Amino acid sequence: MSFIGQFPVRLDAKNRAFMPAGFRRLLQQAGEQTLVVRKDYFENCLVIYPASQWQQEIAGVRARLNRFDGNQQMVYRKLVSEAQELQLDSNGRVLLPKALLDKVGIKQDALFVGMEQTIEIWAPDAAAAGEQPFMTDSEFADSLKKFMTE
Repeated sequence: MSFIGQFPVRLDAKNRAFMPAGFRRLLQQAGEQTLVVRKDYFENCLVIYPASQWQQEIAGVRARLNRFDGNQQMVYRKLVSEAQELQLDSNGRVLLPKALLDKVGIKQDALFVGMEQTIEIWAPDAAAAGEQPFMTDSEFADSLKKFMTE
């Protein structure tokens, strides 16, 4: 699956959001009805994983995990326990957990962002609050040029 693009979405009173049509089509083609959502590890956004992608992510962490290291166990516990399953309903909506929405400051409007294997969900006013989830066009061009010529 390759989720791409940015889509503004409005949540209803029950915190349900329509999955953007292109994302929904990809999920249906792959037979993915179950999704997993958690707060991003580094950014102030939510990340939705198709269940198969989440299982790959967890397997990678588990493979590196030392079960006899208490700190690693705590990291793994936080990783898994803060994730929640979502289901696409028959109308193509997902019910987003209020606790996670509150954690990243999403109220009624959200921005779904395709990140290839995952979907990020941002509060649209994140940039206005001093967070910069996206580069400007000139920053992007400069960084891409530097990255690709090193």
